[in-house]
Amino acid sequence: MSLTYQSRSIKRHRRTHDDLAQLYIVVRDLLEQQSGRISIRHLFYLTVSAGAIEKTERGYANLKHQLTRWRRSGAIDWGAFSDSSRWYYGDQGYASPRAFLEETIRTYRYNIWEFSDAHVEIWCEKDAIASILLEAADPWRVQVFPFRGFASLTSLYNAGETFRERIAAGKLVHVYYFGDHDPSGVAIDPAACASLRNDFDVEIAFERVAVTAEQIRAYQLPTRPTKRTDSRAGTFAGESVEIDAMPRDVLIDLVEQCITHHLPSGALERLKATEREQRDTLQRFFKSWTRRN
Repeated sequence: MSLTYQSRSIKRHRRTHDDLAQLYIVVRDLLEQQSGRISIRHLFYLTVSAGAIEKTERGYANLKHQLTRWRRSGAIDWGAFSDSSRWYYGDQGYASPRAFLEETIRTYRYNIWEFSDAHVEIWCEKDAIASILLEAADPWRVQVFPFRGFASLTSLYNAGETFRERIAAGKLVHVYYFGDHDPSGVAIDPAACASLRNDFDVEIAFERVAVTAEQIRAYQLPTRPTKRTDSRAGTFAGESVEIDAMPRDVLIDLVEQCITHHLPSGALERLKATEREQRDTLQRFFKSWTRRN
């Protein structure tokens, strides 16, 4: 059920019990409207748009504080939020060759792009948005690469090596970028593209998908004051908008549009069918192997 909240004046004083109760109701309802997990920053912008919290870093800090309380009390589900910044390093290994084969069969994935003339990747500015983009990209076996700010030359070199191999195989490389609309944010993707071209002699098709000035107007995205301490602020006009302010479902639709543009109709169904067939083949091989061992 879609809910509409009327904007109201934001109280700057210490929140009362009634204020917090109303904030909780808004947060709970906003989370229930989501089709999947979102970042806390995403929730912040939704709450701002609902008129339930002030559009400041102080308001963001207050929301995080209240979410900690609500999650610890069980009022808000821990699993409602995504966080791509936490990864384990290392491999636990397998208890036996049998366990390895069973896991291989379970996780086998068919590469639908092997016979395509395109190589597609989704790049983004920050970890916080990567898990949402991956939710849309992963079913199509497309990888997501978060920059965490300006991409390092080492990461771009590694990407360039991969792209060089794909180009040598006759593919055209397409990279679709999602990042902030602010002085540094709009400079990140041109800098990456220029480095691939000038430092590593790799030419690709590179497109910024979000955030754009047109999207800011179309979705009435909440803005934040541009940081004038940013060295690039002198050439940037207007207020800033973070990629986290984009509606979650819009981001997913944009990723799917970028990917499906390069595939024939019904490609996902064929991918799943081929994957099932090949997994069945692996399963038959595994049963034959276990009979002999």
